Amino acid sequence: MENQIYVLGIGPGSKEYMLPVVERLASESDVLIGGRRALELFSQLDKEELVIKADLERILNYIQDNYQQKQIAVLVSGDPGLYSMLNYLSKHFSKDQLKVIPGISSLQLGFAEAKLVWQDAEITSLHGRERSELLELVQKEDKVGFFTDHKFPPDEIAQYLLDNGVQDRKAFVGERLSYEDERIIDGDLEEIADSDNFDMSVMVVYSE
Repeated sequence: MENQIYVLGIGPGSKEYMLPVVERLASESDVLIGGRRALELFSQLDKEELVIKADLERILNYIQDNYQQKQIAVLVSGDPGLYSMLNYLSKHFSKDQLKVIPGISSLQLGFAEAKLVWQDAEITSLHGRERSELLELVQKEDKVGFFTDHKFPPDEIAQYLLDNGVQDRKAFVGERLSYEDERIIDGDLEEIADSDNFDMSVMVVYSE
């Protein structure tokens, strides 16, 4: 049987939130592929490493050329099923060629910190999306959870929603969740709008 390509969800950031099976499969691999932050979590393994940047075709070509001779593990932040490289890999490899291990998404952790269920939430990401799309979702849905980006941080999101007539919603922001310097704000949109200097964040806008 040919090697399977491991796609490993490494969780929100802290190793405390990483599944033991992920650590085991990473240690059994010959090559680790991921972002710099992900690779730093496994630096003690002294594996061959390939850093994921904007050029995904370069990563794809490497995997296609090497996965039958080497055990390759692709490290993805959070959970592979939620806005990760799994979507890209699935277009180029069959299900039998991939072994996917889930992880705790920072958005999932955000819902837990907010003490909210997320089975009824609309989940999205702001990467590459227009602000108006988020406004439409918030106006239509009672609970919207999403990943923010540096172009549209939580304070600007909150102010944008307020400026467009959204007045009756609460908001949760989790910044750098699972890290020692995490910041959590759970309150009114006005409180979020008055805060600033956000780093990696997830946000939930919800009705009480």
